[in-house]
Amino acid sequence: MSKVARNQRRTPVRGAPGRRPPAAAGGAIDRFRAWFAARGWEVFPFQEEVWQAAAAGESGLLHAPTGAGKTLAVWLGAVARAEAGAVPAADRRGPLVVWVTPLRALAADTALALSAPLRGPGRVASD
Repeated sequence: MSKVARNQRRTPVRGAPGRRPPAAAGGAIDRFRAWFAARGWEVFPFQEEVWQAAAAGESGLLHAPTGAGKTLAVWLGAVARAEAGAVPAADRRGPLVVWVTPLRALAADTALALSAPLRGPGRVASD
């Protein structure tokens, strides 16, 4: 585990009392874990919390240090939310995610990082 991840301070994701992600989210989250494991990566507890909360239809704000895994936490949370049916039927074109970055170079790197889990063998999104 990296020093950044060990020293990470965060506020737990809080959802509505008793609200649980739909059962459909479990398949997506299992694929996320397998995708991480195939790369020799560890899923951090905050990432799993974000995936669960997003799949349950929650929204929030994630603040964590650079390199802690925020991008995949939030992006895969959006994938879990879409697969769990938390996207209204009228919006079933797919999830709409607006990603804001302060620099063009960071935007290009982020786009590459966001597309990696969605393409090729072992991709995390279902068809």
